[in-house]
Amino acid sequence: MTKHLRRPITAAAALLIVGTALTACHVVPAEQSVAGCTPSIQPGGASNAVHATTGIDALPTDVPFQTPLAIDGPEASIRGAGEDPAEPGDVVIADYTLYDGTTGEVLESTDSTLLRALAADSGEEIQPASQQLTLRTGGETVLSQGLECATAGSTVALVAPYLDLFGDSVAQAGVDPESTAVLLLEVQDAFPGRAEGFPQPAVGGIPAIALATDGTPGVTFSGADAPTELTVGTTIGGDGAVVGETDTIVVQYTLLEWDATTVTETTWGSAPATFELSGLIPGFQQAVIGQRVGSQVVAVVPPELGYDDGRTLVFVIDILDAEAP
Repeated sequence: MTKHLRRPITAAAALLIVGTALTACHVVPAEQSVAGCTPSIQPGGASNAVHATTGIDALPTDVPFQTPLAIDGPEASIRGAGEDPAEPGDVVIADYTLYDGTTGEVLESTDSTLLRALAADSGEEIQPASQQLTLRTGGETVLSQGLECATAGSTVALVAPYLDLFGDSVAQAGVDPESTAVLLLEVQDAFPGRAEGFPQPAVGGIPAIALATDGTPGVTFSGADAPTELTVGTTIGGDGAVVGETDTIVVQYTLLEWDATTVTETTWGSAPATFELSGLIPGFQQAVIGQRVGSQVVAVVPPELGYDDGRTLVFVIDILDAEAP
């Protein structure tokens, strides 16, 4: 069975990239564990019926489930799980394809091979989703709960009503909120969602950092004048790979201005950020290059190494992952 690509439900599918605005907490009391990890959203008949391939003679465009797919609530099935499953608070990076559970149509995908095959059938020029899905597991959203216990190399079939996945915005896209969405996720990596190394000796010139139970940093200034040069302190020392100057990094970070009482930007409470390090401001680059994955770094960045607008910036950076080009 082959289905053509439908134009993405832009308002809803875009939320997969952000990974933060999805709604609805659903916990199933039955306890089925994966490698000793018990996910909040349990497998069911519908999610178990979704498979990543349809056999040796399958076409790339074949829909990996029978339509229409009916459900009572969110279900998530994990296949091919290995060691070190993603516990709540860990970060998962995944490629994905979003299907309509009623028609089997593809709404969004990072799989360029699939999209080229669908475009050949339909005659449409289709671009793949520009980013993999990166999010912290174990939050209050169906998506973050559905990826609990996944491991690198595993496949997750997450089946849920559109409303549970995308909230009220899905109605604006002309989709029945109560109908079924099928999200097939190919997990590329999974790792801790906060710095998990060893506390390091205090460094002068940087503000004091206190961590909440989930790793969110609180910043306390001493009232001293801001340093006039880049000042970097490693508050937690990791033991992962050394960050190179051309790496792509995954980080949790908080940004403040010197002596500010409010946060300017933060990724905590949402999805970690993925950056090509070479495209960031010089002070951020210099603070991170040479550090190890798993570290937390506090950097006080003078204006000339920041945005050159007179502001002295303070970054608290948890380095979660780094990949060379």
